[in-house]
Amino acid sequence: MVLSTIIFDKPAFKNLIVNGLVLAGDGKKMSKRLKNYPDPLLMCDTYGADAVRMYMCNSPVVRAEPLKFTESGVKDVVKDVFLPWYNAYRFLVQEVTRFEGEAGKFKPDSSRIKKSTNFMDKWIFASTHNLIKFVREEMDGYRLYTVVGGLTKLLEDLTNSYIRLNRDRMRGQMGDDEARTALCTLYEVLLNVTVLLAPVTPYITEMIYQNLARALPDGHAMKAKSVHFIMVPDFDPDVLNQDIETAVARMKGVVELGRMIREQQKVGMKMPLKTMTIINQNDGIMKDLKTLQAYIQEELNVMDVVYKADAGGVKLTATLNFKALGKKLGKDMKAVQTAVSALSNDELAKFDEEGKITVGGHEITGEEMTLSRSVEGLDDPNLKSMSDGDSTVILDFTPDPDLQLMAVSREISNRVNRMRKDANLQPDDPVDMWAETVKPKKDSRLKETLSKKVDYIDKLLRRSLFKGELRQGHEVIVKQEDFEIDGETLRVYITARCAFFNLKELSKLVGADKAEEEVVKQYVSAINMESLLEMAANSGVQVKTAKSSYKLQHQVHFTIGAGEAKWTK
Repeated sequence: MVLSTIIFDKPAFKNLIVNGLVLAGDGKKMSKRLKNYPDPLLMCDTYGADAVRMYMCNSPVVRAEPLKFTESGVKDVVKDVFLPWYNAYRFLVQEVTRFEGEAGKFKPDSSRIKKSTNFMDKWIFASTHNLIKFVREEMDGYRLYTVVGGLTKLLEDLTNSYIRLNRDRMRGQMGDDEARTALCTLYEVLLNVTVLLAPVTPYITEMIYQNLARALPDGHAMKAKSVHFIMVPDFDPDVLNQDIETAVARMKGVVELGRMIREQQKVGMKMPLKTMTIINQNDGIMKDLKTLQAYIQEELNVMDVVYKADAGGVKLTATLNFKALGKKLGKDMKAVQTAVSALSNDELAKFDEEGKITVGGHEITGEEMTLSRSVEGLDDPNLKSMSDGDSTVILDFTPDPDLQLMAVSREISNRVNRMRKDANLQPDDPVDMWAETVKPKKDSRLKETLSKKVDYIDKLLRRSLFKGELRQGHEVIVKQEDFEIDGETLRVYITARCAFFNLKELSKLVGADKAEEEVVKQYVSAINMESLLEMAANSGVQVKTAKSSYKLQHQVHFTIGAGEAKWTK
């Protein structure tokens, strides 16, 4: 610096980045003698070099502050960032594969996203371009320590909100056009995040990018031999939408209040609730929440949402920001504090509306005093409430027999999905699932659920769960497991999809000869699935026995799996 100033009359550099010290987990300097630090090579071998890099880039070290290096910190990066990120990528690959098998070639199209009327598509796309803008500004200012936090926040929004709330759309349950738009949105977000994270995590981004880039046409700005050959993308100012981002933030705030009430009452998300009441006098907030009501209901598992602008029964409590007011009030602090505690609910409501109030001769602003809300006079013990700075949420925990059956249905769905995962099954694997109660109680709620909530369970599973008593005995069992649900035992079978017989029609065909019927069933069951599908699509299955010859017709004498069978409905 001295030489450059003397010789050239200018500094030797325009920007200087200084790193802090990396200390051992106990805050002491790392020492080879004490061996008070984890082996760096072991960290890379165990968690990957990318995890170590992200941990360091998102630490105080890049702000020239010391870091207490811990193995748990690196492990958390894998658990909290890499696994959700990779799962989102894997989900995209699975659903694109399914889509191409059903609706044709998938081609990324950002213009389709811009035309989308889906609120969540607009939100995540706006958030992505807002992030691109943020990353460019922060990198230009050499503020690396803020960049990683912004990127991980978007990944959290993508995995915890967007994918979960649009899973059914991407699986085609709202039509191929909606599925294509949702998949284009997910693809676009993952591609941009992968490019933005490439300098921090060069290896996992390269792996993900190489597969994502296969869908891009030659000559596309984002297509290259390596993710590291691509420039940081430009944001589209036309896509930015602060109103949409604010609306979703408000929705997430209300959902968080609802979750906190559930946790407080120790009532899990699988238990549906009858009603949720939202109290807020701000028309803009209420409009946003009504627009996103379907997502609120899905997130909190409530049947209905009631909106109230009347704040009657809601008590406002003011809290002063002493740090902000210290210099301003000086010796008047105590007098102002006393005066604030004596403010009426109406006065605080006016402050909430106007953002300022005069107390003891001093004007207090919204930055210097915050409000909290609580509900008074809830006579019904089944009603529980919680408030934040904006809204008050009331959940109705009144017991309801039908809602309890729905809760059991969700538990069944959860266990069956976990069982499928343990069996390493893919969504499109040709299997059938069956469930039955084992030694049910006299008034078995589990048995009642399997009987009355068939459609709801199938909707939760996104596939059919058949009654165990419909199994015909020739199915090959892939996995069988017993679960304890609601104090009873549920037995679930997963079987390879095979011929499912109309026993009544089959009996007619063979002249009620049980021995012949068994021979025919065994013969058809032995046919491989590919051949059976071909026969079903053509003239049916011809079976010749020692006694006679029989022609089995598809949809009359048999179907491929129980799902096609109309005679069980």
